[in-house]
Amino acid sequence: MQSAVKYPPRPDMAGLVRRHVAGYVAWRGLTHRYAVDEVQLVATELFANAVAHARHQGRPIRVAVEHRGDVLRIEVHDPDPTPPAPRWMPDRTYGRGLLLVEALASRWGTVPAPDGGKLVYAEFRAVRR
Repeated sequence: MQSAVKYPPRPDMAGLVRRHVAGYVAWRGLTHRYAVDEVQLVATELFANAVAHARHQGRPIRVAVEHRGDVLRIEVHDPDPTPPAPRWMPDRTYGRGLLLVEALASRWGTVPAPDGGKLVYAEFRAVRR
């Protein structure tokens, strides 16, 4: 089952994105299987990246959370078809969000959306205890 919400493309919505993700994980009873703080951080970074770089022109950004088997998946859909690219720039104190996503998620990527935008996703494997 997927939980999806459309958010205004504003940085101050990041807190709602984090709560959405944490709420879904708790509702599904999965807090013992995933590092919720890491999942929230990745969701926030993907959302912030869409807000900062996507040519959204005020159109909402859709954030979805889904659990299937041992995989928890975060999806951020925005109207800009340009794929994101992680960049390491040691002289800057910003711009490292996708590097965090790469480090924390089991897998991440981007696919074109049917509406001409893109869907950026991050997947997390369940922790075996």
